[in-house]
Amino acid sequence: MFNEACLGEFQSMCDRQVDPAAIVTWRVQVWLTTLAIAGASAIPLVPLALPVALAVMVGVTVVGLAIGWYWPVARYRRLTYRIDPMGLTINDGVWWLRQIALPRARIQHSDVSQGPLQRRYGIATLKLYTAGSRYTKVELEGLRHEDALALRDRLLAREALSA
Repeated sequence: MFNEACLGEFQSMCDRQVDPAAIVTWRVQVWLTTLAIAGASAIPLVPLALPVALAVMVGVTVVGLAIGWYWPVARYRRLTYRIDPMGLTINDGVWWLRQIALPRARIQHSDVSQGPLQRRYGIATLKLYTAGSRYTKVELEGLRHEDALALRDRLLAREALSA
């Protein structure tokens, strides 16, 4: 849905979604995890009954593939972020929604990381480290690599603190 308030000077204060390529990487991660769980759940059953072990393996795989197809899309729709003069706000969660507001003044340092799958699709994870005891590391995954670098630089800019 197009929001006219997100134009011009207010553009930075509107919710933004991560890159759609994140859906592909999340799906592959879920599917690889599913295959590992399916194999691990069937191995102890092989000495008892091979047909039962195969049925468990197929059942776990089918459920995992179904979850792996729909869950990343649902997460993509819910994962948004907003940068404003005060800092960064991240909204995340499919069933349990959470909102993390991170003031610029609390950010101590940051990293932009990419795994092999993320590198293949040109996306990255922005990691922000803060002072305090809870949420000392906040991650925003699924950003285009260039956007993650630009967002990191914008959040750490000294002149932004006085804005």
